[in-house]
Amino acid sequence: MTKNSILFAFILTAIFFTWSSNSFAQKKTQIKILGADEGKYEEEKYGKAKILTGNVRFKQGKTLMYCDSAVLYSTENSMKAFGHIKIIDKDQKTEMTGDSLIFDGNENKGKLRGSINFKNEDQVLVTRNLDFNTKSNQVHYFGGGTITNNSDKSVLKSKIGYYQADLKRYFFKDTVSYVTEEYRMYSDTMQYNTEEEVVYFYGPTNIYSDSNSIYCESGWYDKINRLSTFSKNVEMISSEQTLNTDSLVYNEQFKIGEAFGQVAILDTTNKIEIRGDYAKYNNIKRTSLCSGSLELILFFSDDTLYLHSDTLFSNYDSTNTHRIIQAFHHVQFYKPDLQGKCDSLSFSESDSTMRMYINPIVWSDSNQITGEEIIIKTYDGVIQNMQINNEAFIISEEEQDLYNQIKGKSLFAHFKNNEIHKIDVNRSAQTIYFVRNESQKLMGMNRLDCSSMSLFIDSLGIDHINFFNQPDGTFYPMKDLVSDELKFLRFFYWRIDERPQTVNDIFIWKEVPDQVKRRREVKK
Repeated sequence: MTKNSILFAFILTAIFFTWSSNSFAQKKTQIKILGADEGKYEEEKYGKAKILTGNVRFKQGKTLMYCDSAVLYSTENSMKAFGHIKIIDKDQKTEMTGDSLIFDGNENKGKLRGSINFKNEDQVLVTRNLDFNTKSNQVHYFGGGTITNNSDKSVLKSKIGYYQADLKRYFFKDTVSYVTEEYRMYSDTMQYNTEEEVVYFYGPTNIYSDSNSIYCESGWYDKINRLSTFSKNVEMISSEQTLNTDSLVYNEQFKIGEAFGQVAILDTTNKIEIRGDYAKYNNIKRTSLCSGSLELILFFSDDTLYLHSDTLFSNYDSTNTHRIIQAFHHVQFYKPDLQGKCDSLSFSESDSTMRMYINPIVWSDSNQITGEEIIIKTYDGVIQNMQINNEAFIISEEEQDLYNQIKGKSLFAHFKNNEIHKIDVNRSAQTIYFVRNESQKLMGMNRLDCSSMSLFIDSLGIDHINFFNQPDGTFYPMKDLVSDELKFLRFFYWRIDERPQTVNDIFIWKEVPDQVKRRREVKK
């Protein structure tokens, strides 16, 4: 993007029109004959005209003209010239050649036709039709023109070209292309104001470089302030990313870009797409920020994770190699086999690890998982393990109003095929789980406390438990479960109403229950 904005600086002062207002800049100066091989006067055929042939030479002011033959109307101060036309202005260091010329010395209007070649120091214009008016300081070519700059090897082509000196404006129209050794630009219309030093381009425009390409349908580049704006269906494509937006503003000096409107950034390397209403990128610090109707999409081999938050910020780790994405406030995400919400979240590309902070909660299959911090390790979208730090709590519904519960200072859940198959509980381990007989009828409830434990889970629930350091357990038959104090561990809270059921639910925030907030405040 930086290089694309720089390219307009090369357009600004190098275009051929530097010669246009001066080459014939005379005010009703008489056309003078310097010489010819042969001359004659034919009043009947041409009116009051001089017919000149062979090495014809004219002068008007400081401008010299050569041709094979000419008709000079001295009274009208006009002429027609034919064959090997050459016009030289030594003061302006310009030289123009063509096949035929009609010139009105009083009106200062000329029409040059044929194989036109105009040289002005480093610039060369090739066209077949060139009109000029030195009275109004206007130049116009049509039918196609090519401008080559020998100093930087750049080439500009268009079907139509204008210069309006009084307005200090250059104008190119219809199939405009500008090609340098580093850039290629194609547009319908391009305009340049020499006083403001601003280039404007209109209509479908494509800008290509080795590193990226930009498409837009309107825009401008301010050379003085080094600002560029692209608008209307903007698309910027690089080797790693594709950006689509309504408008894009870039500050070349500070290397900062801002996108407005419907913003979509697709990272093809890391399989991430970000959508929002606003995005800002700092090319020096390699940081970016997104906000608005924000949505982050992580593409995996089998499914996709969708995340929403108020603000998204990304930067790179200390190695400047791996990106870290941070989401702030009202964070919610949805994946077919995993949902969650929290206040803040970070995701590291180096190890595919997601960290959730401030009232985090995760739903995996039938399990509700809470704690002060939840760390989820993934690989290609598949959960490898989950670590829950401080007040870790896992709840699953056995039947209505009956819940299996696992609690401890911290938990480490092992996953297989995106389902929990083993849970290690460290410090202050507690569990409540219900027992069924072979016919799957509920028999009762086990309540166990110990220092730590490992629970092994199968499709039917807890298969077996390994206890460590003097476990204390009690079995309660179903008929004895009359008190809620027996059926629930402390700080139990079932939060199924907050669980996102579809992708659209991530945009609907349901406040954390006051009971959960108060518990956190009490702990502080």
